[in-house]
Amino acid sequence: MVLERGYGMADLEHAVPIASNSKFYLGSTSKEFTAMTVLVLAQQGRLQLDDPLRKYIPTLPSLLRAVTVRHLLEHSSGIRDYVGLWTLSGAGDDTPLNDRQVMDMIERQKSLNFTPGDEFLYSNSGYFLLAQLMRPMMMRPFPDLARLLVFDPLGLNATQFHVDRFGLVAHRAVGHSPVARGRYRLNTQTIEVAGDGGLFTTLTDVFQWLRVLENPEGVYAAAVAQMRTKAKLNSGDLSEYGRGLMLKPYKGVEIVSHVGGFRGYRSEILWIPARKFAVACLCNTSDIDAGRMARLVADIWLGLKDPAGIKVPVKDLERKSGVFLDPASGDVLQISVQGEQLLADYTGFQFQLRAETPLRFRSLNAPIDFEIEFRNAGARDEPRFLRVESEAHKPVRMERVTLNPMPPAKPEQFTGEFHSDEAQSLMRIHMVEGRLQVDQNDQLVGNLEPLVGDRFKLANLNVEFVRGDGGQVTAFRLNTGRLRGLLFTRRAAP
Repeated sequence: MVLERGYGMADLEHAVPIASNSKFYLGSTSKEFTAMTVLVLAQQGRLQLDDPLRKYIPTLPSLLRAVTVRHLLEHSSGIRDYVGLWTLSGAGDDTPLNDRQVMDMIERQKSLNFTPGDEFLYSNSGYFLLAQLMRPMMMRPFPDLARLLVFDPLGLNATQFHVDRFGLVAHRAVGHSPVARGRYRLNTQTIEVAGDGGLFTTLTDVFQWLRVLENPEGVYAAAVAQMRTKAKLNSGDLSEYGRGLMLKPYKGVEIVSHVGGFRGYRSEILWIPARKFAVACLCNTSDIDAGRMARLVADIWLGLKDPAGIKVPVKDLERKSGVFLDPASGDVLQISVQGEQLLADYTGFQFQLRAETPLRFRSLNAPIDFEIEFRNAGARDEPRFLRVESEAHKPVRMERVTLNPMPPAKPEQFTGEFHSDEAQSLMRIHMVEGRLQVDQNDQLVGNLEPLVGDRFKLANLNVEFVRGDGGQVTAFRLNTGRLRGLLFTRRAAP
């Protein structure tokens, strides 16, 4: 280890500085430890990765009959993300959440995002279910099992899965969020769920974990090899996620990492095996981008720079320009040519695209890591697949469309109350100053902005209205990142 150092305060309220024994909440970075626990059990012959999920939790609905343990590990199950469902329910920021509530959300779902194995789409539900399936099999709670199989044998003495929001954590670094310049409020753990998150650890233990990843022994060697193997989709495409680890190129090197963030915590553990280099950034305030900070350290220490890319003739760039709609998600991608550069506008982000090959492009100096590959299609080039910041990877069929920014004719046809049983959510659409406004629990969600036909944008959500046989609006389907096709049915007027 070259440097281990803490900066700032572990607890502003009590003026406790960050120290080497300060314990940080990792959020989604916890998934690497959950994956290791599952894979150790697999090495011991206690389970098989291709076992059906319902073998271990038979009470789950038949909707999940094709989902396997492997699908959960690789984020290819198609199960909707429970955090997204929880948010759509209108739960407040401080609302607690436990295992039973999460299981209820998953059991209420009437459809999946996609056929298991068809795509990679990040879902916290998968890693929650991994923790749940181990409990009846091993007859002990998941936090105890992780300690028995992983933490104690590997010398991670200060690491623990914590599922009691009122329980004490010695040397806890308390989560904070800014409220005004120089002022903060407490923003610590409220969720009582482990598997997809829930881990507290120290920087000292994180570097011990990185030593294990670098030089694993025994059953851990086989488990780490599985963690570092890219998942294969039904199409044969490889995603940039293994089992609990993101595996992706970065400025000419391959990085192994995971990022996490929940409430007042942010984390990133980053490892570059070929350069025998690792950096971990654990933060207890929500206004720090831990992933960016870890990469900046790697850039400086290793002298990493963006590859120059190749030059593509303007006439070939113009073949790729246009407005594209993903019918499955409702996402809109706009690509244009500016000078000798392709520009992209996707889900609210605008960025340049650097050519890696004549048909493959990656975002340059962008807030998201975006990759797109085109295929030749006659007079134009059409998108073949998209990958967005290890959040999603899938073959796509994007349609060229013409956006219609004009307000819809007869906007009152879209008004009313719409309810989703799957999300336990009620939304009201009504006219305000000539615009369609959406409220939930008497709080403004946003205005419906027209896209194409019956498709609208609602903040960061995509909405498509459904019509009955007579052409009247009867429902809408909502898509947002990790949730697809969520049905909201129109309630009859009183």
